[in-house]
Amino acid sequence: MTQYLQDIKEGRYIEFTFEAVLQDREGKRLVIETAYHYGAMLILLDRMIPAVARERIVACYVRYMGSSASPQNPKVVKLIRDTGYSINKATNNEVVPEKYPANLFSRFKLDAKVIQSFINAMKDDDIYDMTQVYGSEPHHRSLALST
Repeated sequence: MTQYLQDIKEGRYIEFTFEAVLQDREGKRLVIETAYHYGAMLILLDRMIPAVARERIVACYVRYMGSSASPQNPKVVKLIRDTGYSINKATNNEVVPEKYPANLFSRFKLDAKVIQSFINAMKDDDIYDMTQVYGSEPHHRSLALST
């Protein structure tokens, strides 16, 4: 996702700018959902697979394939390294480090203007075209925009 947004910003796609993607109904939906899934994936990865297990999986993969097999290895290692978060599943006690999950998301930063554009689009626009279903009554607008 970060690479795609960087490519758009640099003008690698001639017919697309970031504003044009957000004006397109499908493009807006896809980019916002991608950002949401990126965040959900990071949090679920950190909460469901302990850091020790993640690091061992990557170590086994690198040993099996060789360190030069994938140019993405450094990015994967950066993505899955330990954050300090841990949970004891037997007692449901969590150890949450300071500034978590902000530090987790800062590993692959999204531009602040991009995030603000996503928030504004979700707040102001009907990205799923639900106002047609709920009608034009003012008290139904917030419900239509929330679904």
